[in-house]
Amino acid sequence: MKITNGKDFWAGVMFIAFGAAFMVVSQNYAMGSAVRMGPAYFPTVLGGMLVVLGAVVLFRAFVSKIHHPLAVFPFRFWFLVGGLALGVVAYYTQAARDSALVWQVGHMLLAGASIGLIFAAFGPRPLWVILFSVVMFGYLLKPLGMVLATAALIYVSAWGGHEFKVKEVTILFIAMAIFSVLAFVHGLGLPMNVWPEIWE
Repeated sequence: MKITNGKDFWAGVMFIAFGAAFMVVSQNYAMGSAVRMGPAYFPTVLGGMLVVLGAVVLFRAFVSKIHHPLAVFPFRFWFLVGGLALGVVAYYTQAARDSALVWQVGHMLLAGASIGLIFAAFGPRPLWVILFSVVMFGYLLKPLGMVLATAALIYVSAWGGHEFKVKEVTILFIAMAIFSVLAFVHGLGLPMNVWPEIWE
């Protein structure tokens, strides 16, 4: 079969790879059920949805009538090498659970920089900036709390778009932070910090 849409091909491969990775890594934790979710439930469901979405997008790459070359996205080899090197350093310098907050955040920033560089090795800026912001949110949620992690998610992902308007992004952040705290912390009763642990 001939690849007729390079963008769909690489997007499908990326979705399938990330979804499968989420599903494999989450098997180390308890699954739980839809009523009483364990730590593996959400990443497994999300990973499965990404795999299905990736399969649909990958299929479109072979039947689409849009003709693009396969090398649609630029590849930056040294970004990938740098990201993998930082990942090795982050893996061997993991912070213990009882470590100081500064050390935990520093380690998370190092791991986040590693993932960011790996993302940046592939594709245009909006693609890797938005992916990086989601991963960063996951890393920052526990030490910084829901509000500040949401701020990082909204502001960094907005920077990946074509326009960055501070007023609009700030309004979106406030609305999302209020909704997240009301829905997940107070509504569903999930054990999440609203603010950093040292503030509470």
